[in-house]
Amino acid sequence: MTRKGIIAILVIIILVGGGAWYYFSRPHYPTIEKILGNPKAYEGKVVTIQGEVTDRTSMFVVLKFYKVKDKTADIIVVTKRTLPGAKSNVLVKGKIDGAFQIGDQKLVVFVEESVEEKGGK
Repeated sequence: MTRKGIIAILVIIILVGGGAWYYFSRPHYPTIEKILGNPKAYEGKVVTIQGEVTDRTSMFVVLKFYKVKDKTADIIVVTKRTLPGAKSNVLVKGKIDGAFQIGDQKLVVFVEESVEEKGGK
């Protein structure tokens, strides 16, 4: 094997290794669509979602919630804290709760434990 061939193989190995390191070192969160598709799999577990705040509602300071939308779907997040800014990107940690019943429909919501606001668009 020639010197150029060995160098080419080493460069390919470094590029593939660097790409794999970059991919696996970044956090990967489940999509909202995946959570809504099988909420029982996530119920009671601490989950992190990431997305944009699309709607915010506060009712008499007792009930506060907002919607988080990622590329796949959106979900209602219930909070006791200050509502994040509209159109801000957030990283929300919390638990899935499918206990909210409206008529014959069960509403899947995300109960916030912590939120990190990443700024607006």
